[in-house]
Amino acid sequence: MLTGQITNAPHIPRGSAFLDSRDMVSNPISVMEKYRARLGHTFTFHFGGAVSALVSTHPDFIRHILRENYQNYQKSYIQVERIAEFEGHGLLNSHGEKWLSKRRYLQQGFRRSRMMAMMPIMQQALSESMKRFEEERRENDVIDVHKQMVFFTLRLVGKSLLGNSMKEEELELVGETISIIQKFMVRQIVQPYKIPWFRISGQTARYQRMRQAADHFIREHIASRRKYPLEESDLLQLLLSQPFKDTGETLDDEQILIECLQLLVAGNETSSNALAWTFYLLCRHPWAAEKIRAEIAEVLGKEEPNFKNLHQLSYTMQVFDETMRLYPPFWMVDRIAMGDDEAMGIHIPKGTMVVSYLYGLHRNTDYWDDPEVFNPDRFTKERKKARNPFAHIPFGGGPRICIGNSMAIVQMLLILVALVRDYRFELVPDEPVAIRPMMILRPDGPMKMRFWRI
Repeated sequence: MLTGQITNAPHIPRGSAFLDSRDMVSNPISVMEKYRARLGHTFTFHFGGAVSALVSTHPDFIRHILRENYQNYQKSYIQVERIAEFEGHGLLNSHGEKWLSKRRYLQQGFRRSRMMAMMPIMQQALSESMKRFEEERRENDVIDVHKQMVFFTLRLVGKSLLGNSMKEEELELVGETISIIQKFMVRQIVQPYKIPWFRISGQTARYQRMRQAADHFIREHIASRRKYPLEESDLLQLLLSQPFKDTGETLDDEQILIECLQLLVAGNETSSNALAWTFYLLCRHPWAAEKIRAEIAEVLGKEEPNFKNLHQLSYTMQVFDETMRLYPPFWMVDRIAMGDDEAMGIHIPKGTMVVSYLYGLHRNTDYWDDPEVFNPDRFTKERKKARNPFAHIPFGGGPRICIGNSMAIVQMLLILVALVRDYRFELVPDEPVAIRPMMILRPDGPMKMRFWRI
């Protein structure tokens, strides 16, 4: 229930927003960009003509929502209800003390020491992925690099979370199920008025059956590990054995399933799409690929990549930063105001959905010169230090920043180094690839490339 009206922000009439609902299904960013160009950095909008939201691309406004007064803003119904419907209630959609306790607990799995211990698991998964990639390359002159990046990251993320005994076909089934269900979730978000029809027509039940089939494999894996413990450094072993400090209790199997599933979804989706867009941009700007290849030769020589030398690849990291500026995996972050608030002179009533629109934030011309131009030099240490830190937040910002962002970067670096070291590549045809904003920002269709060994 609102306690007032949003003030001092341009407004888009409900009728206009409703007429945009079909375009919101296919490409919500095109709609948001249209209004951003017309109305500026902060404006109101109605998703599907029904759900009122305050949308902003101003870093100071977003910092207020995500960090300075984050306790007043909870995840919106999109994550609490729509995501919970298929992924359960875990860290991603918890709040308050429950969220804080889970965050502290799960953070243990992403400490530097833990990630270093997991490097052998990741390196083995990478080696298996490279063999499969080479087989695919020999069989097919042109391959879909987005599909390949899903395979790569699914192995690295899946085995880092669930261990080496998780079968390839099981991981792939889970990954495919996640992709299909996410398309359905996006339809519910941008066309909320259709939710009753989805349920009556049996569509919701059909997607639930798909989810349950995928969950079955993870449940069996958890039960097997509990019955036959292994000396593993993966996250599953932590969840099975490590108690909460405040209660002394461990998670039950259902809670472990939910946390693993949410981390698998977020980790695989963010990394695979960020990598696909990186290869796309390197094809469009081959000089950057050559600079990365030269840096790899200088820093690594003939050594295998490890936790230490990967973090010395400064230019390669600049390319990742610039890729995630242009194609942020999380293209928007949504919150609900739990009480009246004000940010930058805008009154935010209790109950308002507030959208931090990261795709537009990363193109805000007050902070980025020529924002559509690919330029990794924006992210030298000196230029990063001089910039508003909330002008670039591809993993979100504030206390609820993506818990696995450090692991995602390590895994993306592992994959990029392996492929750039061994292959040259080109886009086929060399034409722009359109975006497909879902829960994560994907390419719209296959991203076809040709690879040949160096």
